[in-house]
Amino acid sequence: MASREIKKLSEDRYKLDLHPQIRQLLSDLKQTTLDHIEEGSPAAKRIYPIAYSGSAEMEMDFEKLTRKPLMNHHRENLALFESSLSKSVLTQNEVLAWIGSLNDMRLVLGTALDLDEDQPSPSEDDPNYEGYVIYDLLTYLQGVLIEEIQN
Repeated sequence: MASREIKKLSEDRYKLDLHPQIRQLLSDLKQTTLDHIEEGSPAAKRIYPIAYSGSAEMEMDFEKLTRKPLMNHHRENLALFESSLSKSVLTQNEVLAWIGSLNDMRLVLGTALDLDEDQPSPSEDDPNYEGYVIYDLLTYLQGVLIEEIQN
């Protein structure tokens, strides 16, 4: 990626210049992430962390109180992300939805890849190499968005 793909234009406007293939990849990842979240798949476990590991009953009560609102929050972010995916200028609310959605995608992909902070960089012959590259892309985009929103 040559220059900044995302640039703050004003207090609530951000220029988005992404290659169409990256936009398509992000659209595909959005749907995959939503599927994992709604199905409660093991890959989505980091999106719904355990609050009470020592008490199954307390954990069940906590989940009853928080699961539906959290799921709705993730759905809303992903929907706003998807609806703004083809735009060249984003609002601040859309950028915030992008940050949350990219984070959800990273959590699901990172869990599926069993990523670990102490893990060395994979070699190109690693069967999951493409997944690591996509994870790095998501991390990069999220980082640029956070930098721009803080400027």
